[in-house]
Amino acid sequence: MNATTLLLGIFFSFLATAVPTALWTRLIWWCDRYEREPLPLLTAAFLWGAIPAVALAVFAEGILGVPFAGLGNELVGDVISSSGIAPVVEELAKGAALALIMLLWPGEFDDVLDGILYGALIGFGFGMTENVFYFLGALDQGGWGNWGFVVFLRSVLFGLNHAFFTAFTGAGLGYARMAKGRFGRRTVPLIGLAAAILAHAIHNLGASLTSAEPGALLVSLFSDGGGVLLVAVMIGLALRQERGWVRTELQAVVGRLLTAQEYDRLLTAGGRARQLAEARRRGGWRAVRAASQWQDKMTELAFALHRARVRGADDQLARQVSRLESSLAVARQQAGGPGVEAAAQSG
Repeated sequence: MNATTLLLGIFFSFLATAVPTALWTRLIWWCDRYEREPLPLLTAAFLWGAIPAVALAVFAEGILGVPFAGLGNELVGDVISSSGIAPVVEELAKGAALALIMLLWPGEFDDVLDGILYGALIGFGFGMTENVFYFLGALDQGGWGNWGFVVFLRSVLFGLNHAFFTAFTGAGLGYARMAKGRFGRRTVPLIGLAAAILAHAIHNLGASLTSAEPGALLVSLFSDGGGVLLVAVMIGLALRQERGWVRTELQAVVGRLLTAQEYDRLLTAGGRARQLAEARRRGGWRAVRAASQWQDKMTELAFALHRARVRGADDQLARQVSRLESSLAVARQQAGGPGVEAAAQSG
């Protein structure tokens, strides 16, 4: 490969993976309707997947794959490496970031939807970096025709695989955040990780066997399709659950921290959008930002109240509820008006 081809290959390979990654990332971010996660933490999750997780995986797979490199059957060695070693190593490397977020920023890791969001972003970062290397390898081995075929496979046909793998791990950890019993807190996260590893292994198995039997690619295609569908169902159920928490928990603070009209609007994405539109007409983008922050605080309060009701209020959770209620009350008092309007005027 000459220098010109290499430079063009790097540019187009990055473009071929960055564009679909940006589109899918925007879609998964849109699903988080009730309480937006902080952008710096989302960015950190993506970057962890793109750099440290890839580096850790390459290092570990290189060491663990040594005993199988000398096997007489190349296909057997490839299957063991790609389906036995890689899924475990890569899902642990990606899952480490989820564990860190949950431990260091527990207030930003509330439930299943948050776990899916963070897990998917980590997976998108990992897949983007991995794709660039695969695309360059395909270009070097078979020219631009081979490059285009691999781009279609990895960016289009299997563009969501790493994201939904790690979303399973995130869903398990997110469930634990709201679980009451020991099974939910300790066992479900392990089930989520096991599901991620299993889905990853099945995908890699189908891809590895394709060299001997092209029809084996259908194994990867159907397993990935089923996994993406399952994650979509979990997102839908999590959104409905979050809306239920907002409806139930905030009803108790109507008249104290928010008005009946604000409560009704907080229940739907359309109602929240109307609040923001009114804030913009009243005070411009600064008011929109303040109103959005008010919505986030109200949602965070609902989640905290739900967790306290289900799991019991520990000291940390009690302080969180008190802090949220105080900040909302102060915003109202300073502005001399109802919740969102107060927050918008005081922002």
